[in-house]
Amino acid sequence: MRRTPLTVTASAVACALASVFALTACAPDAPGADPSASPTGSARPTASASATQTPSASASADAECLIGTWTMDQAGMDQFYGDINELLAGAGVTFTPQGSATLTLGADGAFTWAPSADVTAAVSGTDILVTLGGQITGTYTATGDHVSTTAQSAEALTVTATIDGAETDPGSISEQIAGAPVTDASYVCSADTLTLETAISGGTATSVLHRG
Repeated sequence: MRRTPLTVTASAVACALASVFALTACAPDAPGADPSASPTGSARPTASASATQTPSASASADAECLIGTWTMDQAGMDQFYGDINELLAGAGVTFTPQGSATLTLGADGAFTWAPSADVTAAVSGTDILVTLGGQITGTYTATGDHVSTTAQSAEALTVTATIDGAETDPGSISEQIAGAPVTDASYVCSADTLTLETAISGGTATSVLHRG
């Protein structure tokens, strides 16, 4: 695999993408920092649920509405990334998505997040095409208005990156994209629409998904 020299570091790209998918805050590279080094553990998302809680999606009648398969279509992707771009304004990073993603929430407290999308990340004047596939799996807890994850695995997530058609090393992106819209969010659920509101960078990113 040929790697293309970058004007932005691999960790900067990973951090930018982690800000979107894992909803984490990232610090810029320090002078002399190793570009291949992963961000510290403090940048990874942590569920707010108590460790003593039992993963279950049936904590209330409202939470039972979550159970099923939900799709974030192109319009939902555009809205979510539009919010992210506004929140990251001035950071030198913008995202343009193309695709969809599926969120499955089980009655047993298990979830699957399966993105199928191309995301163009414009980072410091360089366009990086990131292709996402596979899935993230884990467990979640829910109340009548809040949902969070208690465990996640991104082992089955696939991430590739190219610049001008040449494959490049995505660095630690696959490790950093450890979140899904249910990582820690308030929600409103109806028969056919699920709206998730996640706090990030002093604002809110909205995910709108439709059942089926």
